[in-house]
Amino acid sequence: MKVDQKLIEQIIPKFSSANWKESQWFDNSSILQKLSSEELKQVEKLLIEKMEDDDDQLIPETLVKIQSTDSVPFILKKILLMDDPFEKIAWASFMNDLIEGHAEAEEIAFSEFQKLEFIYEIQGSIFMSLVKFRSQRINDHIKTFINHKYSLVAYHAKLAINYKGISDDYYKNYYDKKRW
Repeated sequence: MKVDQKLIEQIIPKFSSANWKESQWFDNSSILQKLSSEELKQVEKLLIEKMEDDDDQLIPETLVKIQSTDSVPFILKKILLMDDPFEKIAWASFMNDLIEGHAEAEEIAFSEFQKLEFIYEIQGSIFMSLVKFRSQRINDHIKTFINHKYSLVAYHAKLAINYKGISDDYYKNYYDKKRW
């Protein structure tokens, strides 16, 4: 079967600003699971091409799901064109997801991490991308944010490095309680 543009639009849908919340919960795994290995190769090729013109993080996230190590050089090329350190870190973490311990991805993440200026509390969630590198120097730098002036930045830093067991407590309390 030939993969067409309609299937790519189902895998990587465009969400309008009116329904942006739907994009946060979108999961294309069920679509990908139905595809043959030949179709997945076609999807991989089309997603790599799509990445040139599109900054949607669902593209590299999908490439990670289909374990596309061939996309790593294209993700790196995309990172080098970006200006925002938060975006660069997120995309470098996708490279690291594809090739764990990728030295260049870790170097990009670390150098961009040193440039971060948190102007919104919500930006603290970037620590979840950074901790995936399992890099001592990145983790040591995360520790410098555990007393940040923004409580969510400090909280995410503590959660990422499991500061004084905070991650264990969070997950235990969150998943052990019945939620109604």
